[in-house]
Amino acid sequence: MVQLTRTANAATVLSASHMVRVLIAIAAMALAANSFLKYLWWTACYSAWSGIPKMTSQSKAAGARASFNGWSVLVLEVLSIAVLFTTLRFRSSDTSGFAKKIPRLILSFVITVAATSAFALALSWIKQGME
Repeated sequence: MVQLTRTANAATVLSASHMVRVLIAIAAMALAANSFLKYLWWTACYSAWSGIPKMTSQSKAAGARASFNGWSVLVLEVLSIAVLFTTLRFRSSDTSGFAKKIPRLILSFVITVAATSAFALALSWIKQGME
């Protein structure tokens, strides 16, 4: 009976750990989506202002902000992929250790890109509705 309790507690802790990692990945994807929208905005501003001599300083600031948000997207996406990669587990199969990791990495990448795209779409709708 004691062994069953320890196993049940271990499963609960493992489940909670997985849930926390999934929530971290979701938060990273949402932040990446917001950073992506900001990147698009500041890139458009930079493009529009770059040819106007009066707006040289605003153009440089917009370029710096676009660069920062672009790198933020990349860092947050890599973080999300890494967290999902550690969360996903497949049943054991006949493949070697490295071959088992490739499908997990591909699935983590696909989930991250799809979820970030969905968050960006939802955020763009929300932000357009606020204006």
